[in-house]
Amino acid sequence: MIIGNEPLDLRLTLIDSAQCFRWTERDGRFGAALERGPVWLRQTDGGIEAEGDFDPAALRRYLDLDRDYGAIAAEFAHIDQARRAMALFPGLRVLNQPPWEALVCFILSANNNVARIRSLTDALCRHCGADCGDGVLYGFPGPEALAACTEEALRALRVGYRAPYLIGAARRVLEGFSLDGLRDMPYDEAHARLTGLPGVGDKVADCVLLFGCGHASAFPVDVWVARLLRDWFGISGCSRPAMARRARALLGPHAGLMQQFLFHAARMGAIELSED
Repeated sequence: MIIGNEPLDLRLTLIDSAQCFRWTERDGRFGAALERGPVWLRQTDGGIEAEGDFDPAALRRYLDLDRDYGAIAAEFAHIDQARRAMALFPGLRVLNQPPWEALVCFILSANNNVARIRSLTDALCRHCGADCGDGVLYGFPGPEALAACTEEALRALRVGYRAPYLIGAARRVLEGFSLDGLRDMPYDEAHARLTGLPGVGDKVADCVLLFGCGHASAFPVDVWVARLLRDWFGISGCSRPAMARRARALLGPHAGLMQQFLFHAARMGAIELSED
């Protein structure tokens, strides 16, 4: 099924942009086990082809195909760095991931590089998730599966000190913490609630809100983003949470979407940063 012919770059968005960690590339196709089951995507001249068990509307929403990125670019046309970043990566999209998946993956992301996060996510899915039967794709484990794990079992997967955080977050969700409910909350309230979960600091909370809860203004600040805020926007001399607040005020309701373009441009060396 062709689900869209929008200018979406699958490899850039699903693999290279460091916003999700579950997709795998095989023979020119990109696969993951989504809510209904395994899905494989392929980029063709006619558009994005999808095969597997999926709801077309839900998959379009996941890939953010119905957002007008041209309009987003126009909002930032007066900011040179933003305009350049969007021009460099026109096929980049900000995914709408399940909030539980985003929570777990970004707890794993703390003090880790992208390759390591992908490896830990894969190990967790293989250990706790459902086998799709092909030896390649595994479902993402739900909170029940993680809450039932022991710290020893998770540490054996090499998640390290994050093991009790994963179990604690899973138990909180099972006790009634509503991740879906964060979507409709004001940003500040949603952020405050998330940082009450084990292993969730300011940056992890912003990642979950941006990539899993539809808060387009959420602005995660890591070392790359802190450097680009300093060099490109003159925001420095304050804590990272304060930097995020200033960035949201400067960039507006789509600050987080722009953050992803700026972050990728900085991480790839496409736009230079000065040394620390």
